[in-house]
Amino acid sequence: MTSACGKQDRLLQLRCQPGTIEGYIDVPSGYRFYGIDSGISHAVSGADYGTVRTAAFMGLQIITTATEWRGEYLANLTPAEFARFAPSLPQEMTGAEFLERYGGITDTATQVSPERRYPVRQAAQHPVGEQERVDRFAKLLGALTHDPGVGTELGQLMYRSHQSYTACGLSSDGTDRLMELVQAAGPERGLFGAKITGGGSGGTVAVLGTIDAEGVIRDLAARYAAETGRAASVFTGSAPGAAETGVLRR
Repeated sequence: MTSACGKQDRLLQLRCQPGTIEGYIDVPSGYRFYGIDSGISHAVSGADYGTVRTAAFMGLQIITTATEWRGEYLANLTPAEFARFAPSLPQEMTGAEFLERYGGITDTATQVSPERRYPVRQAAQHPVGEQERVDRFAKLLGALTHDPGVGTELGQLMYRSHQSYTACGLSSDGTDRLMELVQAAGPERGLFGAKITGGGSGGTVAVLGTIDAEGVIRDLAARYAAETGRAASVFTGSAPGAAETGVLRR
């Protein structure tokens, strides 16, 4: 969606139901989103992502079976509602146990494997918290130009997003280390927050910083490369999506 429908120097606010664009948000003057490649490949078809995705749909099925809630998407639950429903969700359960009790899931991209153990509660909690973080981030970002102190809260939202992904089992030593390096540098050096992107288990870390912090970003990437022996490419630019450039045709 972002590759096809993105706009230069703007954030795409997306609600994955299954792909609803809620708007485009300007990046405040004086700030930029950087990317640092961890050098670790990831694939959304990998076992880790598939397990977590399946577990989230298992959580959805359990909630709609065990409670009065009948929504189609976990992200439409508020954190308070989820907290009320969470006791009905096991921390983990086997696919065989789930299939025996609940029959199956509504996801068309994955299936429950009887022999696998699934982190049901954490996987179900992630989209609930992530939607709240996205909504809060979008609301705060516009205030950053007039209130630089907002940058700290924006950064904390990014860190919490990364930590939630990590709790699901979708992080990696490389992306964790990059986040730690950004966090250690902090707002004093123009860096406010960082989070893993994409399907997890590797890939690129996104960083919110000032436009003057590019040198700091490159220093951190070089330090990471020296520590790990992995190349750490830095991305600083922004470009329009394929639909805007005419590359994407119906």
